[in-house]
Amino acid sequence: MRRTGVGSLGVALLVLLTLGMAADAAAQGPAVGGWATYAWRAAANVDLPVLVKQPQTSGDATWSVDREPSQPQMYVTYSVVRGDAKSYVLQIVTRPTPDGTPLSVTQVTVDRASGRALKSVIRDRKGVIPTPESGLRPLRQASVKGTSEDVAVPAGNFTAIKAPHRNGTVWVSDQVPALGIVKGVFPDGQLELVKGGATGAQDLLRS
Repeated sequence: MRRTGVGSLGVALLVLLTLGMAADAAAQGPAVGGWATYAWRAAANVDLPVLVKQPQTSGDATWSVDREPSQPQMYVTYSVVRGDAKSYVLQIVTRPTPDGTPLSVTQVTVDRASGRALKSVIRDRKGVIPTPESGLRPLRQASVKGTSEDVAVPAGNFTAIKAPHRNGTVWVSDQVPALGIVKGVFPDGQLELVKGGATGAQDLLRS
């Protein structure tokens, strides 16, 4: 009986084709339009002023100012607002509440092949100016090495890959748009996913 097959050369070509497809998929990076909002809580306590009411036996209460330790919290939205075959623009917006007025808007142009920042700008009261970028990049499950773990955050429950990253620990899931991080614990604070979407990201420096 005569057997047909691809042969050793055919197998080699199939392997190279598969590796090429995997490399292309890895180089594509995050899709334009995706966004994810996180609660960021700083690790260190900060003393904040508070008003203290002190009842008096004579009638009217007196008020005094005291200081109370608190962990500052803000919200950060990562989104991919523009992109082409070679690069994409990662937008980072800080807010006092999940949907509040932006405190700052940073945009980092990232090379898809290397993940290197090509340019970074921030909008403040003086307008759009060059600025150092944070270095936190979109992650995919295939790009980290760790163990599968269930993790609960305000956005819900996820099965993610727990892995070390940037002197901290991240939980990565391909279900999370834009940044791909469900939760991150770093020496200076903790990041937890609040909400996200695959479409609808707004370019705040062009609108």
